Amino acid sequence: MLIHEQNVCKIHFSSPIQSPSVIIGLITALTFQVLFSLIWLTGYDHLTDNVNRLAIAVVNEDQVVGKQAVQSIMGKLPFHMKEEASLDQAMTQLEERKVQMVMHISGNFSKQLTDPTQKAVITYAVNESNPSMVKSVMQSVSSQITTSINEHAVRTGMTQVLEQVHVPQSQASSLSESMSARVVAEMNNVHPISNFSWTMVPMMLLLASFVGCMQFTMEMNKAAKAIRQKCGQWTLLTARSLLNIVASLIITTVGTGMVALMGVHSQQGFGMMWLFQLAYVITFLFVAQLSFYIFSDAGAWVNIALLSIQLITSGALLPRELLPSFYQKISEFSPGTYAVTGIMNLVNGGPAISDSIHALLLILTAVILLTTVIVGGVKLLQRKPKEHGQLAS
Repeated sequence: MLIHEQNVCKIHFSSPIQSPSVIIGLITALTFQVLFSLIWLTGYDHLTDNVNRLAIAVVNEDQVVGKQAVQSIMGKLPFHMKEEASLDQAMTQLEERKVQMVMHISGNFSKQLTDPTQKAVITYAVNESNPSMVKSVMQSVSSQITTSINEHAVRTGMTQVLEQVHVPQSQASSLSESMSARVVAEMNNVHPISNFSWTMVPMMLLLASFVGCMQFTMEMNKAAKAIRQKCGQWTLLTARSLLNIVASLIITTVGTGMVALMGVHSQQGFGMMWLFQLAYVITFLFVAQLSFYIFSDAGAWVNIALLSIQLITSGALLPRELLPSFYQKISEFSPGTYAVTGIMNLVNGGPAISDSIHALLLILTAVILLTTVIVGGVKLLQRKPKEHGQLAS
């Protein structure tokens, strides 16, 4: 009796192991390990070496001390520093995330230095509607710049400059020695974020949306295989496309509703947030579906790679400027890039999302056309053997 029970247990234990579903599940788990390791470690390899790609716009309106101070720091810091003639122009670039910080020296900077009752102020602005790393790095940089101006540009080199603005030599010497404590930094950040969880909304929505779309298309692919013999390729494609549209409406409504329920509101209104989420969710669904049309069942593993690539290249975690050139190029064609940019603009503040919507619609159109071509090509290939068979008979 005991031997019989042991044999039964062995049979029951070995049966699940031999099941194709279990084997596929194990391969999927291993694929996650391999792809995430390859993509994430190559994407973030020596990331800090690319910090010089971060840009700082310098606006100097003081042609005496300010000019000397700017000359003293240009080229010395490991960042791309460029002078801008207009503060408005520099702030526009900051709003559009073309620069990571704006440094402004006002026209009365020299006067503030020569007045013992005042502090000479350098104003910095950071766009907080960015990965949190940008704010922390730029705050540290602003402190370094202020210290550099104090120690190198002001204390050691400003005596002659002060004399040029008609300050007596004796007073110029004493002032130049005390200036290191008189230049101060002032932060005027745009789109300040008071709740840290809001900075995580872009990554959360990207992750939840694409993983959900991956799972939906995988199950839909299983269902399509079960009825493939009963339905034509075009009928299946039409049915899957309609299901994608219906699913995107449901996913978008629930997703946008949950975000609003948790207290995260769009600066451009709930309707715009819903519409934008619909744009990227339906794009994710058709992109995930395309993987199955190209690679059949292996499309699930391709989607794992797409998930990892989009998390890295979207700019949700770290600035895209720091990524290797290969991944920066990929980001231009990734729907996740435009999804995250639009979410940042809607939730944390930024320009209009029209460019992001246009990019998503362009990707969606290209994916639908490619899917249609694949189905048409498969249909054509299937027709040729039948025609040859009919001719032979």
